[in-house]
Amino acid sequence: MVSRKIKFLIPKDRAELIPIFLTLFLISVYVIFELSVILPTIYHNIFTYKEILHLLFGLYVIFNLMGNLYLSMITDTSIDTIICPVMLPSATVKSVGTGNNTQDLIYYYCNWHYCHQCEVNVPPRSKHCHLCKRCILKHDHHCSFIGRCIGFRNVRYYMCFLIWTWIGLFYCNILHMDYTYELVGTFSWRVIIGCLFPLGAWLFSLLDHFSLLLSCLCSTSIMLSLYILFLIIQQFYLISNNQTWHEYQHSIHLYNTGRSLSSNLQVVFGKRWHLVLFSPMISSSPIGDGMSFDMNMMETNDSQRIGTKRI
Repeated sequence: MVSRKIKFLIPKDRAELIPIFLTLFLISVYVIFELSVILPTIYHNIFTYKEILHLLFGLYVIFNLMGNLYLSMITDTSIDTIICPVMLPSATVKSVGTGNNTQDLIYYYCNWHYCHQCEVNVPPRSKHCHLCKRCILKHDHHCSFIGRCIGFRNVRYYMCFLIWTWIGLFYCNILHMDYTYELVGTFSWRVIIGCLFPLGAWLFSLLDHFSLLLSCLCSTSIMLSLYILFLIIQQFYLISNNQTWHEYQHSIHLYNTGRSLSSNLQVVFGKRWHLVLFSPMISSSPIGDGMSFDMNMMETNDSQRIGTKRI
């Protein structure tokens, strides 16, 4: 079991080791930078209770960030975790026979279908990933920064990883502002230019070499926090509409049954959805089995409307 989990940490495509290494490298750099430069400067190398609180909160952020990252990488969300039928089950979503590519995609994607690469029948909402080389249950997207597909069983850890990464970056940005004020005493136009455009400020001799390094780290944390916030909003929108990224791209709304936000959150985060953010160790399995989903059938060409149905 341990060797299997270690195997999951190594992506199938070895080229993805580069973005994984970059992710771990940036996390390490910011942790070392905050501990060795920012906090000692702010508190003048005096070990006070405020610095202890900063350290405890920082450790809590790192624990959640790394814990959710680790679990999102080792959690198997492929069809290897289920027993697929030998005979292809009958179609629940009927083909309208218009020859429309979108309708053909819906008919194929929303029914049990045969994967020629895996050579097995796979459930609705599953999709083959050519990087992971396997079919993923309720496939959302492939994330190169963790070298794994995001699907039915690990989307919870991926979402919590994004949230704690943003919290950590936002916390770093606040400390960077205190650090800058401690050094220069005020926020001048030179400081603002140095933080937003460090390389340009260095070329025009507004920054020395060490200030260039500090400004690059500060500006990078600002840009990363904005990017992570965008990903969080995007993923939360999909979760609230009970959609995957693949379904959003192809305008598939069959699984948005109009349920409440808390119900859609339980589908992803489980019944203890309001607690999972506090620790990756909290047990809260997603609702369902990854093979059957509540569905709001579309109107067909004969205007025959079918209500909510589970497939």
